[in-house]
Amino acid sequence: MLEKELPAYVVSENSNDSYNTRSLGQFINRTWVRDLNGNTVQPNQADNMWFNRYEAAYNGTINGVTPANHPAARAFADQGRFLPGTNEYETAKSASIKTYGLNGAGVFSNSKFYHAEGQYDLSRSIRIFDLLAGANFRYYDMFTNGSLFQDKDQKITIQEFGGFLQAGKKLFDDKLKLTASLRYDKNENFDGYFTPRVAAVLTAAKTHNFRASFQTGFRNPTPVDQYINLNVGPITILGGVPNNSKGLPAYSNSFTAASVGAFGAAFGAAMANGTPFPQAVNENKQLLVKSNVPYIKPEKQRAFEVGYKGLFANKVLIDLNYNYSNYTNFILNTVVLAPESSVLGPDGTPNFDAAADILNGDVRAFQLYTNAADKVSAQSISAGITYMAEKGYQIGGNITWASFNLLDANPNNVPAFNTPEYSANMTFGNSNVYRNYGFQLSWHWQDAFDWYGTFNGMRPGRIKAYSLVDLQFNKKLPKINGLIKIGGSNILNNQIYQSFGSPQIGAIYYVSFTFDGLLK
Repeated sequence: MLEKELPAYVVSENSNDSYNTRSLGQFINRTWVRDLNGNTVQPNQADNMWFNRYEAAYNGTINGVTPANHPAARAFADQGRFLPGTNEYETAKSASIKTYGLNGAGVFSNSKFYHAEGQYDLSRSIRIFDLLAGANFRYYDMFTNGSLFQDKDQKITIQEFGGFLQAGKKLFDDKLKLTASLRYDKNENFDGYFTPRVAAVLTAAKTHNFRASFQTGFRNPTPVDQYINLNVGPITILGGVPNNSKGLPAYSNSFTAASVGAFGAAFGAAMANGTPFPQAVNENKQLLVKSNVPYIKPEKQRAFEVGYKGLFANKVLIDLNYNYSNYTNFILNTVVLAPESSVLGPDGTPNFDAAADILNGDVRAFQLYTNAADKVSAQSISAGITYMAEKGYQIGGNITWASFNLLDANPNNVPAFNTPEYSANMTFGNSNVYRNYGFQLSWHWQDAFDWYGTFNGMRPGRIKAYSLVDLQFNKKLPKINGLIKIGGSNILNNQIYQSFGSPQIGAIYYVSFTFDGLLK
């Protein structure tokens, strides 16, 4: 291990022609709609006009269109639609991508972050035990020109830092190795967190190792989770830190979306039964629930792991592992609706005027980033075996089983696991077949599973089972500590999806040269 390390780097983002696909489709669809006289209408009239055309055709008021015929009515309403690949379509697409905010689909970001970290090995000074100290600092500098954050007239930055101490000690003639670490992390928008970790490795009969560890960890909300402030028309998406919602009623004066839905249904039923408007409101406004959405905070995790690795007859290597984790404070989105009037009256009950605002459409919808209090757990078992044959050849494989347990959690509050239940790998290779020439052949397989995400409205999208083959040839250059690699991942170009709605992934071929020892 190096006695000290001080790496630093900068990551800069240029969104270039990035865009929101859903918004792009909506905006293109609003550029070609015609009225009943065949004239193209303005984008803000397009949605209603399309339905007017469809309704007129379906009801039989359009000459040449068969009444009560859905395909015919749809074809009439779609007259003038821009088709992909045409000049009209590409022109409309380009114009929308280059427009930001409510009037376009473009996403602009020239954000960057700066990162520096360092660690120092104090073992030589301490001598009684191994001691490693380290620290890191990160500075986010966001700039979206108001298209994603409220940063057109103000600068949004985030600073975070952390540090750790790790101590290790070998006991009983080096048969037992104990390691303990304590880390502290602080983001300027959240309380600081200590995350302790302990681990032990016991060596028996020289070639058999038993290990166990307990770890804690957390995940800070991303800059988007914290600071997004995006008005997308019917709803405003808000990040969950307090200073991102100043002057907005999202947290202080709003109803839960579920209660608004229940109130609307009950009010509609009462009106249908002849109940007068004021009475229908008063009888059902108690269904409205004032929202109590907490500001966002980091997710937390605790994990326990046990494992075994053993070498038999200097030929067969066995590796077994079991892992159990539980999680809390999942980051999620929730929707609230803020009326113009105060949500609660002087008596502390839902206000009549606020209920009337909902019925009149005088409300603002907000999608907020927050946390769920639900607890869930995940566990996995993996087993691997490697056989070391004559002349440096090795063949091995492993299989993993993974499971996710919702316990009593609301599945709508928990991020998707999106992991196949079973996966397996096999490898065969030799790093020095002849005169420092070697190769590595690998095969990967994973089971089919349901993938959940916002792309599909949190509905399941099936990811089919697939297998991949990787192949690599290498040449060692001992005199200069160099290594040349030529190979490919997924060399059979098996087109696969790893998440629902993502592009297909095919083969990747590469050539690399590694030179180790430039500064030695």
